[in-house]
Amino acid sequence: MAHSKLVDTHTHSLFSSDSKMPFQAALEQAQQKGLAGIVFTEHYDFDVPAGISAFEFDPKEQQHALREICDQSPIASCLQVMAGIEVGMQPHSIEKINTLLESHLFDQIIASIHFVDGKDPYHGGYYVGLTPKQAYGRYLELIFECITQMTNFDILGHFDYIARYSPYPESITYRDYADIFDAIFRQMISNGQALELNTKTYYLKPDGHPQPDPAIYKRYLELGGEMLSLGSDAHKTEHIGIRFEEYADWAKSLGFRYSVYYRERKAIPLPL
Repeated sequence: MAHSKLVDTHTHSLFSSDSKMPFQAALEQAQQKGLAGIVFTEHYDFDVPAGISAFEFDPKEQQHALREICDQSPIASCLQVMAGIEVGMQPHSIEKINTLLESHLFDQIIASIHFVDGKDPYHGGYYVGLTPKQAYGRYLELIFECITQMTNFDILGHFDYIARYSPYPESITYRDYADIFDAIFRQMISNGQALELNTKTYYLKPDGHPQPDPAIYKRYLELGGEMLSLGSDAHKTEHIGIRFEEYADWAKSLGFRYSVYYRERKAIPLPL
C-alpha cells in the first residue's frame, strides 16, 4: 500500500555532530520519497562521557538556516518542514535540559537516551559482563526515571536503541519487561506524549535482529496510547523515510489509525 502523507519526524542534518546532511539534500530526498514533510531533530546531549564528541548545536542558528533554505527552495513549499531537537536524557542532566528547552522554541522535542551510566552502547562497552535482561532492563528503567522528572517533550525516541547495537540475538519483548513498559506507557499517556516507531533500529543488522515486538505496541494501545510517530533517525539522505510504507502498514495492522508529527508543539495526525 502506498503512503503519500507520512512525515519523517526524526532526521538529522549537518547541525548534528554525527551528520553531514545538508537541508536541501534532505528536502529533495523527502520529496522523492513522496513524504508530506520532514522534521529536523538535531542531537543535543549534556554530560557526554569522556572520549565522545560533543552532541550539541545552536538552535537559533539551525532555525535561521532552515528558514533561509525554506525561503529559497521551491521544494520546501511542497513539504511540511519543521525544526526540532532530539535531547538526550540522563538523570543528572535533567535540570540543564529543562533550562535549554525553556530557552528556545521548537516545533517538536524528542526525548531519548544515548548514554547509560556513563557508557555509550554505540561503542559496545556497555554490554560487557551484562546479560540481555540486565542490559535492556537498565535502559528501560532509565527511561522511566528520566521521563518522570522531565515532562517537556513530545515524542519518546527509540526506546529500543539499546537493542540496536547489542551483541545479543534477542530483541526487547514486552513479555520480558512488562512492568517497566507499563510504567513508561502510563506516564507518557498521562502527559499526552507519542511513542516513536524508529525504523533505523530494524534495518541495521543483516541477520534479521532486532525486530519490533508487536506486543509492545499493542500494550501501548491497550493502555490508551494512540499517538505514534514514524522516524527514520536518518543521518544520510538515503535513509530518510526508510521502510516507512512497510511499518505504516504494520502499525495499522496492530490497530493504530494515524501517525503524528508536531508543529509548534501541537500534534498533527496523519491517517495511516
